[in-house]
Amino acid sequence: MFYDDKFKSAGELSKSSLMELMTAEGGRQQELFQMARTARHEHGLDQITLRGVIEISNHCQKSCDYCAMRCVNKGFNRYRMSSDEILAIAAEIKKANISTVFLQSGQDPNCEPILDEVIPEIKNKLQMGVLLCIGEKSKATYQRYKDLGADSYILKFETSSEDLYQEIAHTPLPRRLDCIRWIKEVGLKLGTGNIVGLPNQSLEILAEDIQLALQLQPDFVSSSPFIPNENTPFEHLPLGDLNLTLNMMALWRILFKNCLIPSVSALEKIQKGGQLMGLMAGANVITINFTPKASRDKYSIYSMDRFVVSLDHALNIIEQAGLQIQQPPAAVAV
Repeated sequence: MFYDDKFKSAGELSKSSLMELMTAEGGRQQELFQMARTARHEHGLDQITLRGVIEISNHCQKSCDYCAMRCVNKGFNRYRMSSDEILAIAAEIKKANISTVFLQSGQDPNCEPILDEVIPEIKNKLQMGVLLCIGEKSKATYQRYKDLGADSYILKFETSSEDLYQEIAHTPLPRRLDCIRWIKEVGLKLGTGNIVGLPNQSLEILAEDIQLALQLQPDFVSSSPFIPNENTPFEHLPLGDLNLTLNMMALWRILFKNCLIPSVSALEKIQKGGQLMGLMAGANVITINFTPKASRDKYSIYSMDRFVVSLDHALNIIEQAGLQIQQPPAAVAV
């Protein structure tokens, strides 16, 4: 196969080799996808993991230029769920035979007392895994989440370029990387990754994203295509490139053979069938949205008309991919 020699020493792939792989088209792209599916199969990861997400708050301290939940959007319709609301939805996720509750929010410090209550309830009473994606915190806070029963934490670095990150997020990348390292140090499983299609992002920067992830060695890793979001400085920019995103996902699978890799909803936003393409590029995770519509419509993580993943949609594309659902025991950390 054309790409066999390039992966004999994966950790030493040059930026030029990574850039060539990221831009694969036609038959060479299909070969890359086949290599990713083979790696997934050989490491026993063909069964698809389902997560149930609850978007618990759209308040955020940050002002990232790509996100409508940015704190400077003063007229934005905000919400924050109560612990009772969260626990009721978590019970629905359990009834759907999904063993991991994924709590996601903007970077909202006022969620802390709520999380202190719901994490142990979900972990101990419902006997479910707890995955968090709630922003940059102190190391002591990550330790507290771990002690309360959280299993894993997603904090994407978004881009490996310090200049680009500062430009779009208005905070320093080294601070975020410190948080990513603290997550691992306290014993939480780490999820991270990048956005494909940011303004002023080059192929060289994307190759450096892969090199950074190789240094971080996460437990799960993802690429999401950029989606222009209403009421942001980036609302008139073009969509991220679907094929470039899929190629990066395939590279994640080949280079991080044991990682969980999601096929994100933004792929479906760009093109109908996009999440199925993600599965065919080596992904093995689908996140089902359990946020009630009244709150979900205010959680504009991608755009006001984002694609919302239902359980039926997930089951359909998993069947189309010729794959099956992973049925993990309760409280497994994923």
